[in-house]
Order: sequence, then structure tokens, then C-alpha cells
Amino acid sequence: MKTKAAILTSFVLVMLFSQTGFSQEKVKFGFWTQLWFQHVEDGKNGNTGLNDFIARRAYFSIRGQPSDRFSFFTHIAVDRIGQEGLDNPALGLGSGLAFRDLWVALHLHDNINVQVGRMYVPLTRNYGVTSTKVLLTTDLSSLQGGVRGSIFYTSKVGRDDGIVLWGTPLEGRLQYRLMVSEGAEGELNPEDNPRVVGRVTVNLLEPETTWFNKGTYLGEKKILAIGAAFDTQHDLAVNDEAREDNLVWTVDVFVDHPVNSGAVTVESAYIHIQNAAQAHNLSSLAAGDDADFFYLQGGYLLPTPLARGRLQPYLRFETAQVSQKDDTNFWTGGLNYYLQGHNGKISLDYTHVDQADDQASQGIFTLQITVGL
Repeated sequence: MKTKAAILTSFVLVMLFSQTGFSQEKVKFGFWTQLWFQHVEDGKNGNTGLNDFIARRAYFSIRGQPSDRFSFFTHIAVDRIGQEGLDNPALGLGSGLAFRDLWVALHLHDNINVQVGRMYVPLTRNYGVTSTKVLLTTDLSSLQGGVRGSIFYTSKVGRDDGIVLWGTPLEGRLQYRLMVSEGAEGELNPEDNPRVVGRVTVNLLEPETTWFNKGTYLGEKKILAIGAAFDTQHDLAVNDEAREDNLVWTVDVFVDHPVNSGAVTVESAYIHIQNAAQAHNLSSLAAGDDADFFYLQGGYLLPTPLARGRLQPYLRFETAQVSQKDDTNFWTGGLNYYLQGHNGKISLDYTHVDQADDQASQGIFTLQITVGL
């Protein structure tokens, strides 16, 4: 089940140039970058503070629709340029360029879309549905690749290669996504079994109808969304033990609502893991473990502008409870200053990683500047 970038690129080009009437007006380009200064307590050799200047994300996007039935999208990207100790150019991590997203979509019906390529794993709301360009917090959950954390599930920087069936029936009140993809590969998956991921979200107020949703709508929408999802892959050789089925299931809730001239945003999720497919670097989770994750985050967009912008303080709590191991807790507080909505903002973030075992607790301070169009 090797999906090569060259094959996907060829597929895009075939779809493009096989359609009549193609014009440049049907193509949109964009660029987005998030630049960081990060101080990590005891982050250098375990006993010295680390000061790191990082290009957290730099994404060049191309979106096109050569016909009513076909469209395509790609992010050509790098993540974490300059982060000390990270260099995986094949995935565009630390150095190198990669196709972060790359898919062709077939629009069969208003509520039936088929996407083929590399795209989000539709498991969690925080990273399986929400664009990292429009988060509430400075970065993703520490358990899902944020701050200095890795992603607890198998992915290619939050994505996987495969096919997704998705749509938003009932006037957008319901959104479904079903993916069949590569998942774990190589020795971890000796029988090359496919991965299956499914997600359903019910919107009780206004609908969310796009592939990428927002982590905060800044008072522009009234959202109450309840989601549930699963991720499974059979017969994985985790932790050099007998083959086990990897299973993750999750439930989440997202609330975003104007309050007078301000707006409140709250998001929470519970995640259950059986036979984890891989380890997580900031908690005690190892391959083969069972675990329960939980996070709760909230922010408030202040109603009164400050100079040319608006302030939005936020808080987040996360916990990783691994079976027969010590818990790890993450406490985060931060502040966004929006100068041009999500297209131009400055963020401050402090995350405290509280290790209950012999590992020392750690503080991480992040200053972020975001610019995009």
C-alpha cells in the first residue's frame, strides 16, 4: 500500500488537463507562516535551558476546481524549521519540503465527496478536522503534536495516504468522514493490513460544511458540535509482542458563541487507546500500551479592542493516563492578539509539563507571530 507522491501528483495533473474549459481563474494560491521563539526549561542536554528560533509552519497552498465534479488541493510545506534535534526532510520536518496535503476530490453529490491522496486522519477534532492556521491556542494539543510533543497515533505529520468518503447532509447539521489508508507500515504491519478511521459530528446550532474547520470563530458563528470517532488497524506487531489490534476511539464537544461584543470558545475531548501503535515523547505512552487521554481548553475574545487589535486569553489542561504507569499532566495558559483576525496575530503561550514519574517537570514558553493570506 505504498502511495507515492509522484503518483498522486500525476493523478492531479491528469484530472486537471483532462477537463475542458480549464482557466487560471479556477485556481487559488495562498501562503501561511507561523514563526516562533521558544524557551524550553532544561531542554538542552536535560540540564540547560534551550532557546530555539523556529519556523513552526510555512505552507504554500494551491486549490483548484477545473470542473463541477473535480477539485484538487495541496499544501507544499515545512514544519519546525530550525528546531534543535529534529531533521526529517522526507516529511518536511526540521528541513526539506514535502506535500503536507495532496488530494484530488470527486464531488458525486452535494453531500457525497470522495478524496484520494494525503490528508488529515479524521480522528480528533483538534487535529483531524481543525486547520492549524486557525487554532484557539498557539499550537495543537501537546498529545497531538503541539508545542514540543509528538502525535500519539500513526501519521505523516497528522496525515495519511488513502481515500476518504465524506459529506455534510441535513443542511450541514451532520458531517461524516470515513477513511481507508496505509496507517502503520513495515515491520509493524507484516500483513500490510489497511487502517480504517471514521468520524461523525453533529452540529446543533450553525453548520460546519468545509473540510477544514476553525478552532475559534472569533464571534462570527454560533457552534455547538458533538463528535465521535474511531481508528483501527488489525494485527500490528507492537512492542515485539504477539500481534494485536490497535484501536482508538474518542468523543468530543466544541462550543463557540458570541457573548455581547465578545465570544467564548470551549473544546474538550476524551480519547481511549488500546495497543498504541507508537510512543509519545512527552508522556509515558509506549507502543503496545493502553491509555486514556483527556483535554479541556477554553478562551474568551475580549469585547473591547486594544489599539488596532483584540485580545483573547485562553487556558488548557491535558492529561495522559497510561495503564500501569504514572500520569502526565499539561497545564497551558496563553494570549492571542489579533491584528487581522487569523491572518495576522501575535501569541504568547506557557505550557508546564508535569511528570509524575522520575522525569523532571518542564516549562515551555512560546512567542508566535502568524501571517497568512
